[in-house]
Amino acid sequence: MSLLRGKRLAGMDEGAARFTASVLQDGPLLEPTVRINQAHIVSLGMDGVLDRGKAAAILSALEGATSGFAMDPSLEDVHMNLEAFVAKSAGEAGGYMNLGKSRNDQVSTALRMRARQEILGVLRKLLGSVSALLDASSGADDALIPGYTHLQVAQPTTLSHYLLCYAEALLRDAGRLADCYGRVNLSPMGSAAFAGTTVNVNRRRVAELLGFDGIVENTMDAVSARDFMIEAISAFLIVQLDLSRLAEDLIFYSSSEASYITIPDAYASTSSIMPQKKNAAALETVRAKASSVLGMLTAAASLVKGLPQSYDLDLQEMNSLLWKSSEAVMDSLSMVAGTVRGMTYDAERSSRNALLGFGVAADLAETLCVEFGIQFRAAHHMVGAVAAGLPREYTPAQVGRLLQKEAEAGGFSVPASRVEQVCTPQASIALKKTEGSPNPSMAKATRLRLKEDAGRLGSWLDSKEASLARSTGRLAEEIAKIRRR
Repeated sequence: MSLLRGKRLAGMDEGAARFTASVLQDGPLLEPTVRINQAHIVSLGMDGVLDRGKAAAILSALEGATSGFAMDPSLEDVHMNLEAFVAKSAGEAGGYMNLGKSRNDQVSTALRMRARQEILGVLRKLLGSVSALLDASSGADDALIPGYTHLQVAQPTTLSHYLLCYAEALLRDAGRLADCYGRVNLSPMGSAAFAGTTVNVNRRRVAELLGFDGIVENTMDAVSARDFMIEAISAFLIVQLDLSRLAEDLIFYSSSEASYITIPDAYASTSSIMPQKKNAAALETVRAKASSVLGMLTAAASLVKGLPQSYDLDLQEMNSLLWKSSEAVMDSLSMVAGTVRGMTYDAERSSRNALLGFGVAADLAETLCVEFGIQFRAAHHMVGAVAAGLPREYTPAQVGRLLQKEAEAGGFSVPASRVEQVCTPQASIALKKTEGSPNPSMAKATRLRLKEDAGRLGSWLDSKEASLARSTGRLAEEIAKIRRR
């Protein structure tokens, strides 16, 4: 603490120091903090604000910190640890490192650098999961499964249609993260404590050296805003919620009662007492992680409620929520992708269960209306009466006879043979005409579109990673120039 307190303040209570310190949680901020200081010193050196000899000494010391160093828990945070490291390594020149900047703009910048890294990491994993879903769907256009509403069999669908549902949802999540990236990737550096600095800091040059697309212009907003973190965690949560729903479905589909799919052993566990058990352990944990990430978002939002401008130490409590939520989502995406790629499908059982619940009822009502001129609500009632009289396991012939009688009672002629043609799950799928339906031709078109969307997002992701790599390379070149002189 003496690095800052000087003669102004007496020593801090040890318990209070531990209570307010963040050093034990700041490990993920070390690398961006080193780069921030490098860019700041390079810019000051380029403009002659800082003597190039001093700048070179500081940059040499910072180079020694790039491989990491043991942080002193008695210092407040990663920023003070780095300053102490440089002061020790660079001697008298090290005392100039903090010229024209504050921990306030530095920590906000480091968090934005970390946030963009987490966003790109989640996006990469997310596109991997989308690829797994699209690959699995390509061989399942004719794989029948029951579709559900209210967890009751509703209409026949296909495994492909189901998997494409989640591929589309996850691509929306990817788009949301890409949008978020644009608001995250703005630099606060040069804002100092909150009112800027008398030192001639070229904010836009520092931003470019750090790979930012621009700056957060208002210096007060720049140091105190954490909406970018709340937005990122919120986007992570939406991904996790989609994964949780997918996990729940797959857990049910792999249950003894359903058995439409079998999950791979690599993502399952067994019981300590029941040797026959195969539990969907990885998927259950994916489902549980949604609660954890929701808690992190709630905590992050609560931290800024009613918080006065500009910087307050409350904000440091949000830092670890960012990388913990990102870690949970990336791990969950890996579990889901692995499960989907390794799962197998039971065609016989799934096709048989697609008959349950009389899921073709809506198709029959539509046929009565369109082909035989029966008012839809009257057709709905007729088919409903047939449903009430059917056994759990029925044949198309039974449906044909019952519906023919119901139609005759209403004064209509409906051949039983036509009813039999319509009332199978296979016919239900084939008769679907709407874009995005489980009809195999529609599924192929949907899959092609989603692959194109994923490809565009992948290209966007590649371009952002390449841009950050170029900024790293340029910073290294500028460091080398100053250290040579």
